[in-house]
Amino acid sequence: MPVPTPTEPPRSILRRRQPPPITPLSLEISRRMPSEVFDIIIERIARFDVPTLRACSLVCKAWLPVSRHHLFPAISLGPKNAKRFLRLLDSPHCTISNGVHHVSIHGDSDAISHRASRGSRIYPPDTDVSLSAGGTPSSCDETLLRRLASFPLLTSLSFSWLRTGLTPSTTAALIHGFAGLTALELRTCTFPSFDKFTNMICALQNLRRIVLADVTWVDLALPESPTRQSLPPRLESLDLYLSPIGHVCTWLATRSDELENLSTINMCSAFWEDIDAISIAWMLRRLGPKIKHLGLPWHLPEIDLSHHTELRTLRISHLWFKPVLDSPAEECFTARGIEKTLLQLSSPQIRSIEIRVLTLFQLKSSELGFDWEKMKRILSRKCFAQLQVLTFGLPACDKRLKMMLRNVWGGAREATEDDDSRRHSRSSRRSGSRRLTRLQVDEVFAGKAKNETDSP
Repeated sequence: MPVPTPTEPPRSILRRRQPPPITPLSLEISRRMPSEVFDIIIERIARFDVPTLRACSLVCKAWLPVSRHHLFPAISLGPKNAKRFLRLLDSPHCTISNGVHHVSIHGDSDAISHRASRGSRIYPPDTDVSLSAGGTPSSCDETLLRRLASFPLLTSLSFSWLRTGLTPSTTAALIHGFAGLTALELRTCTFPSFDKFTNMICALQNLRRIVLADVTWVDLALPESPTRQSLPPRLESLDLYLSPIGHVCTWLATRSDELENLSTINMCSAFWEDIDAISIAWMLRRLGPKIKHLGLPWHLPEIDLSHHTELRTLRISHLWFKPVLDSPAEECFTARGIEKTLLQLSSPQIRSIEIRVLTLFQLKSSELGFDWEKMKRILSRKCFAQLQVLTFGLPACDKRLKMMLRNVWGGAREATEDDDSRRHSRSSRRSGSRRLTRLQVDEVFAGKAKNETDSP
């Protein structure tokens, strides 16, 4: 009698299958693989998996530099970790210096730089160490800058909340140790004089981005004999969050010919005076068509946007809107002021206009006082042929503006892009869109108001 063979139980389709075992590569095969392959794999891991990246840095000596390069792109140094960081640099096994691109140095305030330095993973925040090597809090020691000057890839520095400011010795260490610096950020810092500040900026000839926020000077007097050294020729972006700001704008306006590559300017403050607005308007007029990206808190009446014939993006960040027509507020905060802003624009390259309208109450589209028929006529000008984004920060208005742009330029947008891209000469731009100055715009609105009062 034949012996029955055991049969395997049927596999359930609901049973979770075990993953196949992972067999590591043999040492002989891994040695044959070029190191560039491991570099590409680690670079992909660095984008989404930091714990695995840390584990990769402990695998072998060959993986350590490339892993550290992605682990510490930016570090933050303050009163609690600076001295311990200097001890780490003295270690013979230290490899952190080869991957750092940005360093943020801040004082004893919790508000530090707005850059990615907040993601630093060096030390826990409860480490009790002073910023200076000698134990002086809230000061930027030149010893620390001299040690950072040996970092080969360090191109960006940020100083924040330094009560004692940048001393002459610290400024000298910054100038002589960071000649290749491309980005400098100063927040809540103090300089002995405005002359020392300008000399420092002119000495860093490779700067491409400068951020100044709440920077003060003990002596604001300009030097009688200005420095012969020019401004950084590669400067592309300038962020000014200062009050007062007039002396900085006047200095930049007098040397606007040296700023050939400057294309982005962002400014904001709630405490500007009339003299500041005049200096801002003069600086922007001197720069003229160089500016491609402009950010303002609101459209100051002294600023004439018609001089920026190559403008691509305009951002107004703090426009406190007044919907009442007989409001005592300035005209730039009303619907008529927004219309005047759009009428001054004459650049055929304009692509984005973002106006953040701030109101105390949630208003409907009909309560804002906009003349939508006139708005449609304004957007029908040829200079808005490439306009893709127009927002006021109000959902009801933004939806209506989007539909208006689609109705005006939706069908002919592709045809006008090719035509406008060829208009680089001054004569063709003048024929494509009429350039209205601030005075002409005021005359148009004055004539309209007179007609409205004369009509019964």
